[in-house]
Amino acid sequence: MIEHATLWLLAVCSYGLGDLVTTAAGLRYDELEEGAVFVRRLLGDPPTPGGLVRFGAFKGVLFLAFYGGYRLLEGYRVRILVPTAIAGIGIVAVGNNLRAIRRVR
Repeated sequence: MIEHATLWLLAVCSYGLGDLVTTAAGLRYDELEEGAVFVRRLLGDPPTPGGLVRFGAFKGVLFLAFYGGYRLLEGYRVRILVPTAIAGIGIVAVGNNLRAIRRVR
């Protein structure tokens, strides 16, 4: 069975870093804009480097909240679903971002 630490690493690499980096890369193209309204507000209009910092900080706060929930589930087998879900969402987000970038290139 996959280790919890491995899933957390995958979650950080995909949802944390991967989504942030591919979002920043996609925003270099005038044809693309962030799809999520809340994230669009964080990034600014037009998107700014400060907006990317806010987006990264928001992701950091989410990770702290998710990890807190994970810790509260100590002793429950379902706790592995927390990093698994985050990693899954991150993989989908990175895939969507890369697909959008490839479409406009």
